Amino acid sequence: MNSNPKIQVANQDIPLHTFRLGLETTYEEIPFEYLNFSEAPRLAQATYPHRHNFYEVLYVTSGEGTHFVDFNAYPIEPNTFYFISPGQVHYWETIVPIEGEILVFTEDFLLLAPADIMVLNELSFFHTVEGSPTLKVDEAEQMQLAPLYQAVAEEFKGNDFRTSSVLRAYLHILLVQIQRICLTKQVESENSQDKISQKLTRQFKQFVTQQSATVQSVQAYASQLGVSVNHLNKTVKSTTGYTPGQIIRQEVVLEAKRLFRHTDLTATEIGYRLGFEDSSYFGRFFKREVGVSPGKFRQEMA
Repeated sequence: MNSNPKIQVANQDIPLHTFRLGLETTYEEIPFEYLNFSEAPRLAQATYPHRHNFYEVLYVTSGEGTHFVDFNAYPIEPNTFYFISPGQVHYWETIVPIEGEILVFTEDFLLLAPADIMVLNELSFFHTVEGSPTLKVDEAEQMQLAPLYQAVAEEFKGNDFRTSSVLRAYLHILLVQIQRICLTKQVESENSQDKISQKLTRQFKQFVTQQSATVQSVQAYASQLGVSVNHLNKTVKSTTGYTPGQIIRQEVVLEAKRLFRHTDLTATEIGYRLGFEDSSYFGRFFKREVGVSPGKFRQEMA
C-alpha cells in the first residue's frame, strides 16, 4: 500500500476525497483499499466537512465523539459500522481517538459486471431509504464478520495473482453478510414486494444523488430505471412517504445547504451549480423548501 485517498480541493468548494490508485500488482492497479484508522488519522478521522467519490465501510472498535453526516449526528460507539456513500458530506468530532478498520472502494470496483448492480441495490446501508447509515453488532455477529475481514486484509497485503478478483469476491461476501445482519435487526420482516420497492427506491435515490444538479425530471429518472412514471411515483411514495419530485427537490436543497454551510460561494453561484439560471427564482425556491431565505440560513449556520 503506497497511498491513501487524496484530497482534491476546488476553489471555494467542499473538499473532495478522490480515490488515487494505491494497490499496485504485477497486473493492474486496483481501486480498493483496506487500512486502519491509525494508519491515516488525518484523512480517516478528518475533522473538516468533506465528501468522497467512493464508498467507505468503517468499523469502529473504540473511540468516543460524534460522526456528522450531512446535517445528522451519530455517536461514535465501539463495535459499530458507519457507511458513507459518494456525495455525502461528513466529518468527525472525536473526544477519544478512533480505532478500527476501513474499507474504501469505488463503484466500478464493486460492479465489475452489469448484473452486479443488483448487489449494490440490495445493500440498504448505502443510499439509505430510511433509518441510520450505522450498524451496531454484538459478539456473535463480530465473530461472523471477523474471518471475512481477516481474509480481505491478507489478500490485500498479499499482492498475489488476480488479487482484484479475489478481493472483489471477498468484498461481495462481506457486504452481503453485513446486509443479512441488518435484516435480522429489523423489527418486522419485509415481504418480497417490499424488498423490490426498497431496491427500486434506493437505485432512484442513488441516481438523484449523482444527477440532481442536471436532471430534475421524474420522467428522465423513470426512463433510466426502465419503469413508468406512474410506477416510480407509487413505489417511491409507498416506500418513503414522499413523491419522486419531492425527493429530487430535497436532494437539491440538501446540496444547497451543504454549499451554504461549508463554502463561501454566493447564492447566485450555488443556484447556478444546481441548475438555476435565475438567482431570484433560486432564492424563492430555497425559501419555499426550507422556510428561510438563503442569507438567513447561512447566518443561522454560522
